[in-house]
Amino acid sequence: ADGDASAISSPGSPAMEHIELDTLDMAKAVDGSKAGGNVSEVVVDDDSTAVEDAFQEHYVKIDYSGGSGFSLKKLWRFVGPGLLVSQALLDPGNIESDISQADTSGYKLLWLLLLAHIICIFVQSLAARLGVITGRHLAQHMRQQYPRPFATVLWLLSELAIIGADIQEVIGTATALHILTSMPIWAGVVITAVDSFLFLYVQRLGVRVTELVFGLMVTILAVCFWVEMIMIKPDAKELIKGMVIPRIPQGSIVQAVGIIGCVLMPHNLYLHSALVGSRKLDRRPEARVGAIREAMRYFRIETSISLMYAYLINMSVVVVFCKAFDVLRASGTPYVASLADGATVLSTVLGRGSKYVYAVGLLAIGQSTTMSGTLSGQYVTEGFWNMAVKPWQRVLITRSISLVPALIVAVSASAHMDLL
Repeated sequence: ADGDASAISSPGSPAMEHIELDTLDMAKAVDGSKAGGNVSEVVVDDDSTAVEDAFQEHYVKIDYSGGSGFSLKKLWRFVGPGLLVSQALLDPGNIESDISQADTSGYKLLWLLLLAHIICIFVQSLAARLGVITGRHLAQHMRQQYPRPFATVLWLLSELAIIGADIQEVIGTATALHILTSMPIWAGVVITAVDSFLFLYVQRLGVRVTELVFGLMVTILAVCFWVEMIMIKPDAKELIKGMVIPRIPQGSIVQAVGIIGCVLMPHNLYLHSALVGSRKLDRRPEARVGAIREAMRYFRIETSISLMYAYLINMSVVVVFCKAFDVLRASGTPYVASLADGATVLSTVLGRGSKYVYAVGLLAIGQSTTMSGTLSGQYVTEGFWNMAVKPWQRVLITRSISLVPALIVAVSASAHMDLL
């Protein structure tokens, strides 16, 4: 490395929070691989204020006082990025997975759902760590480190992952609108795609307002399902057993793999490593090391709380439908375990009003995840191609890319709601 050396503890080290950054001036980490005699260099800390993102004029400035104690007031300054990331674990596709889990394995895979969230906390903490230490997000690093053809392939795969998640989010939101208003699914898809432009206005209000809006959407979903969980009175004994006893019922292997896939999402790594840049740390030489250590500590706490919050919501969805399916099976009532028919299942067991509670929660999280998907697409595109586009152009492009396949799915499956 040029100048002072920079030593960063291993991601798997127990002392993960004690990141050694002895660099007091601009430091560079040299990539060990050499191709054709060329050495690829990565700027570890370029003394920039923050990652380039959609909130250039709305950074949250974090003052470093030098203290080592924990402060709830300071933690509040860091709350936000993890909450936005947690939404991907709650999108309509995940709700569908929770419903399917309740139908195929009951409470028995709750331990795996918990384990997946714990692993996600570790992985997302690494993504946040990358953004905090280097001041750049994952897509920017991949563009810099890999040859252009390989980076292009990675960009395409990332975009496909985002589009796949976006289709579920758009159709899930359209399904909620269908339950609430009986409008056709294809019309709901168009409305959901178009109203993403509202996100542009929210962004202009600043990063804290944006985080507040997203947090409100997640809380609406939580309240909706926690209320229904209280109403349905689940089996507490089976719930605890499902969380602490590892077991995979026969015929549930595919569902088990799906649980892991629904929680560990690649585009979340790009999003999280970029969102931490909305906190402007004290990068002065005399404060840089302490400020970065402090940021890592609080971001890890914030990520852990946010993703465990997501677990409790996912768990409540599984628990509610486990009990509902048990009631229907006992009475011999036929049912379909799907996102679209979830409202019918709940209204049969809990009464007509429960389907509207379900739809409101689904609408809230579906709308917020489509917006966060747009933000992920921005970071991936701009990071891999080193180009900046105007916000309205970005939304138009990303909405168009996801709208076409979503419309095709919605129209072709409009006569078979269970397929959605």
